[in-house]
Amino acid sequence: MKALILEELTWVELNKYINDVKVALVPTGSYEQHGPNTTFATDTVRAYEIAKMLGEKYGSDALICPPVGYGISPHHMKFPGTITLRPDTYISILMDIAWSLKQHGINKILYLTGHGGNRFALGTAITKIKMEYNIDAYWSGVGSGVVKDLLDEKNCSKIRGHACEAETSQSWYLAPWLVKEEALEKGKIKKESKYKDKGIVKDGGVYWDFYEVSENGALGDSTKASIELGKEITDLVIERLCEMIDKIIL
Repeated sequence: MKALILEELTWVELNKYINDVKVALVPTGSYEQHGPNTTFATDTVRAYEIAKMLGEKYGSDALICPPVGYGISPHHMKFPGTITLRPDTYISILMDIAWSLKQHGINKILYLTGHGGNRFALGTAITKIKMEYNIDAYWSGVGSGVVKDLLDEKNCSKIRGHACEAETSQSWYLAPWLVKEEALEKGKIKKESKYKDKGIVKDGGVYWDFYEVSENGALGDSTKASIELGKEITDLVIERLCEMIDKIIL
């Protein structure tokens, strides 16, 4: 089926299908450093590409919205170029998008995040959207967090999730231009750091200094990345997200 991608349509074209839309998919990511391995756009582009692939499966049942490019990345600010939003700003943006979609009769939204640092704010945002606008809102990741079992099976690095072999592989498969193949580097984890295993902040908060964890801004070992692994990751992510969307649009 042809995906219903908002930024590729006129209002006249969309108007033919707007009453068919059962859910809006809103990609969200970040513009933050990803070591020497992939570009600042990594999280946002992965989320958008996944959303467009889902759009091809759902056709006019799903409206694919433009991505929210910036995210919550204060923990990467010691690396030049990272841009972060305040949590309140990020939540307000997501709520304004939801309010706008409701004006057009869309009452179900799934936010797809390529950036783990957004997850706490996403939880707050979907709660506020439901309470204040009576919209059914949901969120999901699009990468490592969705396929932990596969990554364990493939013996991927224990410390992973950012510019690692999994994320780099998925980027390579979805948008090859994100990957700096000639510069791929294993994460240079600082052994002396109290954050080295991220255990103390796993569920307790998003703010921690990434530079105190990794000297080059990467985790895992991106030199083991491959397009083949990226396809396996993406195929399973799509399968699991389709299961979620099917339940949402019932």
